[in-house]
Amino acid sequence: MDQWGKSVDEAKRKEIMSSLSQVIDPDFRVDVVNLGFINHVDLDDQGQCTLNMTLTVIGCPIMGTLEEMVSDAVKEIEGVNTVQVEYCWDPAWSVARMTPYAKAMLGLS
Repeated sequence: MDQWGKSVDEAKRKEIMSSLSQVIDPDFRVDVVNLGFINHVDLDDQGQCTLNMTLTVIGCPIMGTLEEMVSDAVKEIEGVNTVQVEYCWDPAWSVARMTPYAKAMLGLS
């Protein structure tokens, strides 16, 4: 799946990613971007931002917390009026989705 919707320009993409990189997973203590949780982002002309993300496991006990944190972070961006978080479990999350930074932070490099 392409990570960015057609309506997300480069400047807005950077702003969304910067905002999401401030969302720290309370269990891993690494941000959701570097953990590889973000699959797809779209922003329509009405300010509806749709985020497609995955987590490490289905039924993750902090799913609701992370969803709220991600939504709150993106709502701070000018031009974003609402945020919808969708989950995708296929393909499943794996350590391979993590950036080298996240792997180093977790002692996996």
